This record gives sequence, structure tokens and C-alpha cells, in this order.
Amino acid sequence: MSNFIRTNGLICLVLWLSSCSDPDKVPQTHSSTPPVKAVTADAKAVADEVERFPLRTALFGDLHVHTSWSMDAYAGGNRLGPNSAYRFAKGEKIELQTGDEAQLQVPLDFVALTDHAESFEMIQPCTMVPGSPGFDLQLCRDMRSGDLDQATMLKQAFAMAGLRPAPHQNDICGDDKQCQANAMSTWQRVQTVANAHDDPGRFTALIAYEFSSLLTEMGMLHRNVIFRGTDVVPHAISSMDVSNQRDFFSQLDAACEGPCDVLTIPHNTNFSWGLTFSRTDEDGAAYTSEDLERRSRIERLFEVTQQKGNSECQISVGAADEDCNIGIMFEPCEGKDDRGCARESSLLRNVLLDGLALGKETGRNPYKLGVIGSTDTHTSDPGNTRGGIPPRFKAAEGIGFAVDRVLEAQSPVIGPIRKLSAGGLAGVWAEANTRADIFDAMKRRETFATSGSRMRIRFFGGDLPEDVGAQNNPVALAYERGVPMGSDLHGNGAPRFWVWASQDPNGPPLDRIQIVKGWVENGEQRQSVRDVVCSNGRQPGTSGKCPKTTADVNLESCERTGTEGAPQLQVTFSDPDFSVEQSAFYYARVLENPTCRWTTELANSADKDLPDDLPATVQERGWSSPIWSRSK
Repeated sequence: MSNFIRTNGLICLVLWLSSCSDPDKVPQTHSSTPPVKAVTADAKAVADEVERFPLRTALFGDLHVHTSWSMDAYAGGNRLGPNSAYRFAKGEKIELQTGDEAQLQVPLDFVALTDHAESFEMIQPCTMVPGSPGFDLQLCRDMRSGDLDQATMLKQAFAMAGLRPAPHQNDICGDDKQCQANAMSTWQRVQTVANAHDDPGRFTALIAYEFSSLLTEMGMLHRNVIFRGTDVVPHAISSMDVSNQRDFFSQLDAACEGPCDVLTIPHNTNFSWGLTFSRTDEDGAAYTSEDLERRSRIERLFEVTQQKGNSECQISVGAADEDCNIGIMFEPCEGKDDRGCARESSLLRNVLLDGLALGKETGRNPYKLGVIGSTDTHTSDPGNTRGGIPPRFKAAEGIGFAVDRVLEAQSPVIGPIRKLSAGGLAGVWAEANTRADIFDAMKRRETFATSGSRMRIRFFGGDLPEDVGAQNNPVALAYERGVPMGSDLHGNGAPRFWVWASQDPNGPPLDRIQIVKGWVENGEQRQSVRDVVCSNGRQPGTSGKCPKTTADVNLESCERTGTEGAPQLQVTFSDPDFSVEQSAFYYARVLENPTCRWTTELANSADKDLPDDLPATVQERGWSSPIWSRSK
């Protein structure tokens, strides 16, 4: 990388994501003209060439990706559109807005580009089409030049939070009708580019978008909307179309008529102030049984981790444990109407417990949710979760004042930038790398999440033998006699469970596997968390905890120390407290050995003090989707 590019990238970083752009130039990388796709044989011939895996294979992807076609990413200086994001996901090298080159060590298997549907009506006229009525507006020129920066744009957007439906950008489009026409045009382009990059058997480009409803106090009710194939809704239903979550699901269900098939994945529920899984909608009206049935059909997954934090659990916020210490963004709420704080109904473990309670009360558990992780990148680099300093901050490495600037910087939405992480990844167990197979795996919830690692996790329950891992073909046996994660247990007898995990080939070894159980007893929501297998022959004690690993990190060099850790861990176990009369869920959490947090590496690069409000190290982790027992 040339000194000029590095210096220019550093200037952009120091000015905090200003676009550093010529307002009269439309980069080809931004406009993203769809590549010409080679003519192939008929669909059956293509399908016959796709490699299939009867026992399913682990595929890794990113289901939450923003390109320059999202206005907040554009205002942050991103000029890399969908083509660049797809190329990066497939393993090609790209140059980021900082001037740094980036390339995945291992390509992704699939990706969903989820640009904000609320951007669709303005992104083309404002940033791509010179001579159009909107292009020469001062507002659009300020966006292209960087005079209207990301922080200012976000503050303006959140100033209208709470207006439902959200208003159209008539100052750019002219009127609602033209805004809607613009949005439909962009939605068509989104589909065209995805179809051009989809390559069955090699790389899957899912058609998708993000629904982004804003709340006061910088809150959000956001969902990614993922389609099974090329049959999609006529227009991307956005917060400009609906009055609340109930209305969103109703409209989406009506618009996605067969053969259209769709899933929604809520994310950043830690920023939803408890509303994503509240028992009432934004207006305080209770959800009906029809509402909950519709939602449970469409919403099958939960994004448990991404760059803006962890949404599994938090100490002092409902059901939690001592390892709920990663990706914490907010302090616990104190009052029932507080916002900008962590609330129980924002976090996965509490939501799963409330689903069990609702199942007892109403006869239907609407919160049977599998898990995935993703990045929420706004720099067109899906899956870029490698350890170390995130690419968007790399230009500051080793430069004292720039390191200070990053560690002290504030975002109007998330607060201290130093709280960000690199983001997570989605894992699916699919029979082939195609849109249909990946979507079907997500729909049946045979998915797992990681906080950025490429570890693999399997989890089964049912009438399993005492030591599944010692059998000749344990996976085939587990499918034959049990059910995989995401499923309901069958039969009336006490089940056995088998959990297996393997480390990221390019990451640290595994420390231990835990099983989280939740149940409702006498109207009380309860949980247990216990270690079931530890590396290097350590055994869980009577407390259900492994002895602390000797693996550690040298905080000055960030080199890993100690020899403990395993490339694989597996165990068959039973629940000594299992009851056939009790509704329950079980999921696995897999912890790697400790590594330096990125803020530690960045501070060390310029000999700066470590942030005192963040841990110096982190144990990256993965989560299986749950298995349910007796939950309707």
C-alpha cells in the first residue's frame, strides 16, 4: 500500500469516517453494475453438478452485511457496493475506504447483503445518477462530499424515531409515489446483483435486505429479511410501510405468497429497550394468538452476536452466569420505563425462558429460536472477523495520537467505539451449498453462531447410546436415533445428549463446552449452566465447573501462553434433573482459550494504557441452537 493511500486513510480515520470523496464523481465500485453471468446448462444439469452431503456439512456465512448502498455506510465514507462485498466474500482482495487492503484467509460459503430498505428510495438518485433531479440537491452533494458525515446523518435520522410509519425522503424524491418507485428500482438491482454472484455448489448469494425501525434514545427494532430463492416480495417492506412489528409481520406474510419463502432474523436486540420480544407491541397492545403464530412461522432465528455486542445474556439482567461477560454495551436498567440500558426481554436466554412460559399459558411457544452470528459490517467486508485490530481501525496502529482518537471516539448510536467487536459468523449444517439448502437449514434451525471463529459445533438429543463419540459413525447414529439442534425431542424417556466441537483451524484451541438449560417450575423461570467437558482431561467439579485453564495471554505481546487446550471436544451426557412433565430447552456454549481483545493490541501498538472499562482478554465462543423438550 502506498504512503499516499495510507496517509489518506489515516486522515479519513482521524476525521472519523468522513467520506473524503469528490462529490462530482460516482465510483464504479459504488454503482456496482451487475457482472455478466456465464450462460449455464439447464437447472437440472446445474443441480446434478452440486456436491451433496447426506450427513450435512458445516457452511460459514455472514447474514448481516452493509455496502455503500446503505446510506449510513455511504455517509461513513464507504464507496464499495454489492459487487465488492460479494467479491470479498468469495476470497478476492479489496481495498477498504481506509486505503488498507483486505482479504479473507478462508472464503465464506454464503452471504446475505442486507442493505437498509429505508435507503432504497434515495441511494440511486442521490449518489449514482448525475443529472437526476436529486443528484444536484445540496443535501445529496453534502452526502457525496462528506460535509454531511455519518454522525450528523444518524442524529438526523434518530430525531424522527418514533414516527410510524417513518416518513419518505420527499425532499429528494419529490413525492411518496416517486420515492416508492425509486425503492422498487433499487430492490430490483439488489436482486439482479445477487443473482449474478450466486454460484450453486460453490458460493451462495441470498437475496435479502434489512428492515430498520428506529426507537428514541438511539434504539432500534431491526430485522434482516432473507429469501429462499428468486421468488421475493414485490418491494422491500420497510419502516416507511408499517406502523409497528405486528403490521410488519402481517404485511410480509401477505406479500410473500408461494413459492416465495422468507425468514426474518432480529438483531441488536440489546438496543431494542426490551421491545423486540415484549408481550405487547410498540403501542402497548397485547399480541394475539394469530400474531404469535405468524411470527413463529417467519422468525426462526436470532442474531446472538455481532459488532455492536452480545445479546445472549448479561450479569444482573435476568438469567445469566459468570461467562455472560462478552460484548456488554449497556448497564442494567433500573426503572421500568428506562431506555439506553439492558433489559431482560432484549436477551436470548430470557426470551427462550419467556417462550416456555408463553407455551404453558397459551399452548404455543412463539420463541423457538435458533442462533446465528454475523458482523453488521458497514464497510463491505463480510466475514472479516479475523483476530487482531479490526480493519477499519488498522490505519491507527502504532500511531499514538490516532490510537488515542480511536480509543476515545464516541458514536451517537453506540457510545464509545472501543466497545465494538469484529463481529460474528453464521454456521449452518446443510446438505449442499445452495440457496434452498442453506435456507432450509436455517428454517429448521440447524444452525450455530460464533463470535468470529470458524469453530464447528454439533448438538444432538434423543435415544442415544452412552458414548456416541466412540461409535463407528457417530453423526449418522445421532441423526438416526436422535434429533439435531433446532429440534424438539421425541418420546417419553429421559434423553441423552451428544455435543461435539472442533476448533477454528486458524484459531486458538478449545477450553471447554457448557450446556445451558432453561425451564419453568411452579411458574418460576429457572436456569442451570454447567461445564460438561474440559480440555486436557480436566474434570468438572461438584459445582459443575472445570478447573481454570492454565492457558493465558501475555498482555504485553499478546502471545498465547500455556499448553492446555483441545482441537476437538465431545461428550455424551444426561440431565440428572430431567422430567417428562417439564418444558425445557438446552443449548451448548463452546469457549476458546483466551486471546487479547483488539483494544489491547491497538493500545500496545503505541505503548498506550489499556482501557480500564474493558477486559484486556476475551474468550471467543460459539453457541448451538437449542433443543426443546415438551415445549409446544
